[in-house]
Formats: sequence, C-alpha cells, structure tokens
Amino acid sequence: MPANKNALIRYKTIDRCLRNRFRLCSDALYEMEGITKGVSVRTVQGDLQIMRSDKLGYNAPIEVFDKIYYRYADPNYSINEMPLTEDDCRLLKQAVEMLDDDGKATLNEMRDVLSLVRERLTALLNYG
Repeated sequence: MPANKNALIRYKTIDRCLRNRFRLCSDALYEMEGITKGVSVRTVQGDLQIMRSDKLGYNAPIEVFDKIYYRYADPNYSINEMPLTEDDCRLLKQAVEMLDDDGKATLNEMRDVLSLVRERLTALLNYG
C-alpha cells in the first residue's frame, strides 16, 4: 500500500504518462498538484518497480524502449481500470461473511480483514 498521498499521486501520474507515449513523465510529475519539490529518478524507478510487481496487485506490463523510455506493453492497460481478481473477490466475501457472522468474529480478525480490503480498494480505486 502506498505510504502516503504523494505516492498515490505519483502512481496515477506515472500511469497517465505510460499511456501517453508523447509526454515525458518527469515533466508531468513536476506539474502535478502536491509534488512541488520535484521527484528523484530513484523514486520514480522505485515506483515503476512497485507498479510492475504484485505488491499492490498492479502487475503492470511496463517495458523499456529506446533503452531509456518506459511505456505499457499493452497501450490499453491502466492501473485505474483493473478488474477484481479471484483473490480480491475471496477477500471481499470473507469480509462480508465476518460482518454477517452475528458478532462471532473477534474484533482483531475483523480489523485484519477490513485492513486488507481497504488496502486493496485503495490500490484499485486510488482512494486517499
């Protein structure tokens, strides 16, 4: 889960840049609201690695072209338009069952499941 609002803004901005093959990401990141200090190359590279991984469930098909530029291998891909996975559906079903369990689930169990649901929804829908 992104550590802060700026990480979510960066992911969303990087997503738009990877879809728009005619704009440099660094320019867009500097222009985004909330990012006034600039963003280091290392931060963007880390963001790209997280987006490529399953850590947030994105598994983004990011590729390098011309040895220095990034784009989505699938031009129609977007982290904002991801369908729910089977794991997501199981997690949501578990949360609903716990809430409908007439208080049999412990508070800690409910917190854990709801925390996972919140993290996944944040990743899927860019809630802040």
